[in-house]
Amino acid sequence: MFRPYTIIFSTQTLDGKISSSLGSSRLSCEDDFRLQHLLRSYSDGVMVGANTILNDDPRLTTRLVYGKNPFRIVVDSKLKVNPGARVFKNPAKSVLVTSASISEERLTGFRKRGINILKVKEKEGLDILEMMERLFNIGVKKLMVEGGGHLNFSLLRSGVVDEIWVTISPYVFGSGIAIFEKGIYDEINAQLYVKSVSRLCSDWINIRYGVLYPKIPLV
Repeated sequence: MFRPYTIIFSTQTLDGKISSSLGSSRLSCEDDFRLQHLLRSYSDGVMVGANTILNDDPRLTTRLVYGKNPFRIVVDSKLKVNPGARVFKNPAKSVLVTSASISEERLTGFRKRGINILKVKEKEGLDILEMMERLFNIGVKKLMVEGGGHLNFSLLRSGVVDEIWVTISPYVFGSGIAIFEKGIYDEINAQLYVKSVSRLCSDWINIRYGVLYPKIPLV
């Protein structure tokens, strides 16, 4: 299948949490933010889940570095987000991925704004393989994912992730949302290898992993 080269980017605590049980998720330092924006500028699209939009209302731009802004892609199977969210400020560069079962009436506000909409069938959630092939077909050849734990898990489990860039921050939450949250799904048993390790802001460590398994080859 044709699919984007996909990199998950995430910043977590030492105990693997991307947010606390109370919703705190401010884990990055200045160098980590700059690295995040640099990877955005190298990518054709940056993807997040609906909860990221609802909780953080991010812009997903490259304002900290010089470079192009990618497509901003929101994966929202239940259509929980609002067309007025900041991520949709430039509708022509915004993509909403949702379920084929969502009625056109509910999509009216998004269509009026000119937001690109991809409706995909459901298969244990949204059909990841259909979604990735359709994103490739609209020009997303390199995809950065800043997902929550469930989106990260679904993508990795489906074999469409090529690299994982994880910054480990000098914090411990003890509870909260993990970088990979399986929910109702089975375990992955993924296999990775280290591509590089670097230090950020003295106490943050960025590790770049390549994914060996599960992996659908790029065409």
